[in-house]
Amino acid sequence: MFSQLKKKNQVGWQLKGFNLMVILAILISLVVPAKSVSASSWTGPEAAAEVEGEDTLLSEIQERGVLRMGTASGYSPYEFTVLRDGQNEVVGIDVFLGEYIADQLGVELEVVDMEFGSLIASLETGGIDMIIAGMGATEERDQSIDFSNAYELSGQSIVIREGEEDEIVDYTSFENGAHTIAVSEATLQEGYVRDFFENPDLLIMRKSGDAIAALISGQADGVLLDDTVAGANAAENEGLTVIDSNLDGMVEDQGKSIGIPENQPSLQTAINDILEDVNDQGLIETWTEASFDIIAGENAGTGWTTYWPYFWDGIKTTLIIAGVSIFFGMILGIFLALMRLTNNPVLKFLATAYIEFVRGTPLMIQVLFMFLGVGSIFGWSTMTAGLVSVSMNSGAYIAEIIRGGIQSVDKGQAEAARSLGLGYWQTMRKVIFPQSLRSIWPSLGNEFITLIKESSIVSTIGVAELTFQTRAVTSITYQAVVPLFISMIIYFIMTYALSQVLNVYERKMNQKYA
Repeated sequence: MFSQLKKKNQVGWQLKGFNLMVILAILISLVVPAKSVSASSWTGPEAAAEVEGEDTLLSEIQERGVLRMGTASGYSPYEFTVLRDGQNEVVGIDVFLGEYIADQLGVELEVVDMEFGSLIASLETGGIDMIIAGMGATEERDQSIDFSNAYELSGQSIVIREGEEDEIVDYTSFENGAHTIAVSEATLQEGYVRDFFENPDLLIMRKSGDAIAALISGQADGVLLDDTVAGANAAENEGLTVIDSNLDGMVEDQGKSIGIPENQPSLQTAINDILEDVNDQGLIETWTEASFDIIAGENAGTGWTTYWPYFWDGIKTTLIIAGVSIFFGMILGIFLALMRLTNNPVLKFLATAYIEFVRGTPLMIQVLFMFLGVGSIFGWSTMTAGLVSVSMNSGAYIAEIIRGGIQSVDKGQAEAARSLGLGYWQTMRKVIFPQSLRSIWPSLGNEFITLIKESSIVSTIGVAELTFQTRAVTSITYQAVVPLFISMIIYFIMTYALSQVLNVYERKMNQKYA
């Protein structure tokens, strides 16, 4: 009795210690002051401060021979994805600019594609060296990173449906919820709507293509976009037109700038010198024409079969992610299930804590943390970070399925096996696991099917699975509904086929143990 209480107290103190660590971390984050800027005094990006011993990034890039550029494809013509020789390649105005900067610095360019909202975090953690993603320098962003001079100045336009020009004239038509305005999340346009639109009915979408789809389907009445992007979307979608937002007099447009880590004046100066050369030569205009030529070439075919290589490439990547995650998730799940069933309180506590933590946090957060946090330390690719995240997440769920299956087997089976001289592992492998498999097979099958669908979450860090490729097609066709419908059909075919295969094995097991 005393030993059991002692074990219970040990576990209790471990839990208390863990809770104290969490509370301490939260308190530290609240106490340590963040960099702040007065809204009334902020006049745009300034030169990076020179901090002794920290201005080393430029020399590191030149020594490494690679300049890592972070961007967020799906914002054509600035950055969008095309298939070349069976490989995804991000192209567009911003990529041309990145290549020019790398060439001037005498290094190679590596494009790291991810969600727009993850770019600043990746720059802060050292995952990338600069951001070129049509990003504007704002007060909030300037608190975390530094910016170059603007490489392009442009106004803001609103895309609306044709025939509604008399009803919707500018940004004032969206005030007080009169009409719904759509924007992409974490963009300059979202900030403009929040700051200058009075009581707007705001619809926030992940990508500009999604916002345009909402406009076409009637879920939104207008989309606030950069002039160039707005014009491109209206030109490629019959029934849409562009009007002036009339925000120019209210917004001090700092233009599109390049984001760089704080306190790197050497890199900032080098980039500003290169941008001055870019503007003197009028290269942005040249790259804009070249980007539209690429889009026209991708859309030269007739019918949606033209884009089948994109979907096929996404299918292969999705199946690879699901297959690898199932394999490693099963291995991890078996070990975690056995740890939970052991009499060792430490192993049981560790397994329980891991399972509860993983099941209690969203998979998307886990993927982002694995890429931006752990991945930046070990230099993982987006694919590696995605595979590790999904495998570890799957392992937690599979562990509970296996644990339930093992506990459902009659205890007499284990006792009989041991009476025959079988050890613990032999009993598990030859007696318990085979019998439990029949009861857990439907649940395991459901987890396998779920993995195929949940693999879409890794698209947030730029893994080119089916959802990512669907957005790539959207960005070059300026249409969202048809690519989404095609993607839905493909996902259904994959999950239905897997379901039928699993049902065949289930029937065979039922016949064997009937």
